[in-house]
Order: sequence, then structure tokens, then C-alpha cells
Amino acid sequence: MPEGQSNSVSLSGGVRPETADTRAVDTQLGSKCERCADQLRQLELATIWRRRPWWIRLRPTREELRSYAVVAGILTVIVTPVVLLVREMAETQLAPEEFARIAIALRGGFAGPDGTNYLNTVFGGAYIRGSVASATGHQPSRLIDTWATVRVPGWRSADGTLPVSLDFALPNDLTVNRVILRPHPGEPTSTWVRDFRVEVSTSGAEGPYTLLVAGELDHAMITGVRPSEVIGRASEAQLAEDRLNVPVFDVPETVARWVRLRIVSNGGSDAYTSLAEFELLYASRLNVSATTSATGGVNVTGSRRPPS
Repeated sequence: MPEGQSNSVSLSGGVRPETADTRAVDTQLGSKCERCADQLRQLELATIWRRRPWWIRLRPTREELRSYAVVAGILTVIVTPVVLLVREMAETQLAPEEFARIAIALRGGFAGPDGTNYLNTVFGGAYIRGSVASATGHQPSRLIDTWATVRVPGWRSADGTLPVSLDFALPNDLTVNRVILRPHPGEPTSTWVRDFRVEVSTSGAEGPYTLLVAGELDHAMITGVRPSEVIGRASEAQLAEDRLNVPVFDVPETVARWVRLRIVSNGGSDAYTSLAEFELLYASRLNVSATTSATGGVNVTGSRRPPS
């Protein structure tokens, strides 16, 4: 039988010839079946994963371990410098002036219950010179560091020489109307300043100076002495507790640039004279009634209190 007929019989008999097209169709069908099998296997694995025992669920996967490692690395990079900075700050001893800056910042400004103290170092006040030597560790700059507490040393003269003159400078010409001298709560009362004069100038550090106030710090009016066991506490509120309740000297409004504190006498000590803080302030809404002296200042006794 001719070859062409044989092919036609074969076709009529249902035999499919193997051609390039038929092979492509078989490949497509086979790949579809493989994809179906893969999907079934994935579904079975997902079902097994959901039904795994709880103790297996606690084990982290590789992906989770990798994520944890990345997070830990990022935290290490961020936290390490912070820890080193905190450690360095903890080992650094801050000066009283730096603590004063922090306290003023937390308070939100320079104004306090007695007014604004223009003479403190944070505001820009500075010590210039003195007529006598000061004890070691009790330099005159302690008079303007804002602290009048047993935890911070105040000023001491090196010996009992009197009178004593201490010169200071304000940052610029400023109007003042209040003077406060704060004894150191840790010093013997016999060393506390008693009679004093405050003189001011706008011409220069050499003067001439005019009298702002000549007064007596009445020790009998000073109250609020703290017991010795308060030493060691450090909060601002506790530091404020150490401050003695002292007389306030209100004076007529006066422009000042340079300030001279003349200490005339103390409480009777021949060893030295002490003082914790010297403040030159401006307080608003003051009604000052004082006797004007021949030098243009006022002579008062330290019995005035801030207006309530």
C-alpha cells in the first residue's frame, strides 16, 4: 500500500502523528501539572506549619533571626555613643556656675521670687578685684554663683582684716533697686557680715563710686538655719531649703555698671569674714521709702522684707 494511504489509515485509526506542535502541547500540559503539584505541596506545608506544636512555634526562623540581628546592630550603633556620653557626664564634676545655668534654664528665666539678680555669673556678672586675700577654695567669685547652700562653699577672707572691698562688674548699664547679702548657712555666725556699704559707678572700674546703700545685716532677723544632716542632698528644691531667710534692702532705682561691696564689720570673729552670696537685683512694683544720705545713697538697717 502506498505510503500516503498508510498514513491516512493511521490517521483514521486514531494514531496521532508526533510533530513539533504535539511535543509543545505535551510540554505545556506537563508544566501545568507540575505547577499544580507545587501548589498542592505549598498548601500542605502551610497546613503543617499552622498545626505545628507550640514548642516548635517558639523557635525563631532564619528570617526572624536575621531581622533580630539587624535590629540589634542598629540599636548598638545608636545606644553605644549615648552610653559613653552619659558615663562621661557622670564622671565629670560640674562647677556651681554650670549647675546655676541648669537651674535657671529649668526655672524658665532669670527672674526669681526676689527679682532678677543682675550680678550672678550666668547673667554676665564678674568679679574684678579685692582689697584682701581670700581663703583657698573660697574665692570672691563664689559670691555671684547664685548658691547660698551648705553644699557649695561661699567666700571667706584669708584672715580677720577689716574693712574689705570687693569690686564687681555688671554686663552693661542696668537699673537696680534691691540689694541682698546672704550669709553662708555652714559658717559660724560670728564670721557673718554685719555692717556694709554698696557703692556703684557708671564711669569705670576705678570710679568714682557713689553710695547705693549703707546697712546693717541684722543677724537676729536671719532665720531658717538648716541642720547639718541636709548635706548630701542635691535637688534644686532641697538646695533652696538651705537658703536662710535674710533681710532685703530696697533702694531707689539706680543705674549701675560697676559695683563695690565694702564690708565694714562682721559678727565678732577675728579669724575671717564669710558671705555666701551678694545680689544686686531689679524687682518690679517696689515702693521704696528711705532717707537719702549726703552721698546720694540710703542708710538702712536690714529689716526690710520683700513685699508680699
